[in-house]
Amino acid sequence: MVDIVEYIECYPEYQKFEEFLKCLIRFLNLSCIPWKIVRGYGKYIFPISQIYSLISSVFALVYFEKDLMGILISVTLSTGFFQVFIKTLSIITQSNRLEILFRFIQEMHQVHENDLIPDSARIHLKHLKKSLNINKIILRILFAVSFMTAPGVLLYFLHTDLLIVAVPGVFPSSKASLIYQHIHQGICMGIATIELLIPDVITISIGLYLIAVLNIFQDIIQHIHKFDFSKKEDVLIEIHKFHSNILEIFRIFSDIFYYTIAVQTATSVVFVYCEFFIILSTDFMAFIPMVLYIFVQFIAVCIFGEMMYSKTEKLTTDFYLTNWYELDIHEQKILLMMMYMSHKIIGLKAAGMYDINLRMFIETIKAGISFLTILYTLT
Repeated sequence: MVDIVEYIECYPEYQKFEEFLKCLIRFLNLSCIPWKIVRGYGKYIFPISQIYSLISSVFALVYFEKDLMGILISVTLSTGFFQVFIKTLSIITQSNRLEILFRFIQEMHQVHENDLIPDSARIHLKHLKKSLNINKIILRILFAVSFMTAPGVLLYFLHTDLLIVAVPGVFPSSKASLIYQHIHQGICMGIATIELLIPDVITISIGLYLIAVLNIFQDIIQHIHKFDFSKKEDVLIEIHKFHSNILEIFRIFSDIFYYTIAVQTATSVVFVYCEFFIILSTDFMAFIPMVLYIFVQFIAVCIFGEMMYSKTEKLTTDFYLTNWYELDIHEQKILLMMMYMSHKIIGLKAAGMYDINLRMFIETIKAGISFLTILYTLT
């Protein structure tokens, strides 16, 4: 029998969204530049630019005099350049594996004529459309905040004549004008802002769709009693395959963003520590967009980790609450195998050791407040 495949209602809109994400990846790889000019090395231009910016910021931190506020801002931006470097490198070196995730999300939009799962189209549409709408809202916020951050901070640096990113090798002099240094600083920060935004957009977008897939699977398990059990074995095998695919896709996601998430978490801790001091400074208004972006960036990762953990943790209970007792022994074994597989909780870990969840966010905020108290005591 020929299996006719159709797509759910929101698929055309998703295709446009996916093409937008792929355009961002192509931009990060600089694939728009003719091959003859860069000979395939265009994708390394942005990471190299961040190494240069990191060297420039460390040079300014060491050789240009600053007060405590200036030092904390300098540490924040130096850490930020390192974060951008790792994130950019993760995206450009994993482009092929990202394509696997995109194909999987495309398959989630498919509806098969011979689908054994009732209401499959409705369940998929509900969660995937919701994910698309949330993605659009979050991306609007990220773009707005990120493009306000660089101009606001640069104007503050220009107003206070604060140099955070200096040309390496050009030492401070009382006679030299700093205008060209501020231009150099603006270019470095502008490039870093764009480079930071693109990996964040890709990570958050794919992450939200994977959460939608978990919701779809959870809905299917909760409605298992509605299935046509004249084909119960085929239905359970279909669910088992879906579960195995989800576990594999989350493994790929974790591999792709392993270093990104580890560095994101570590650097966010540094950011939070420094930002608490900046918040209470008299010049806080200039840093509102930057502080907002840092907190949104950090809490987004923590919420994503929390949702992954809580939803996969609940799967074992969902399996147990099905009408497994009405199944034959063979079908019960299939369900039991899925219950066993669901014991492996999916979650995010920093460097493979520390769970990333809301508890980490709260503990980091508490530590940041303690660090702020120490700084104020010393000053």
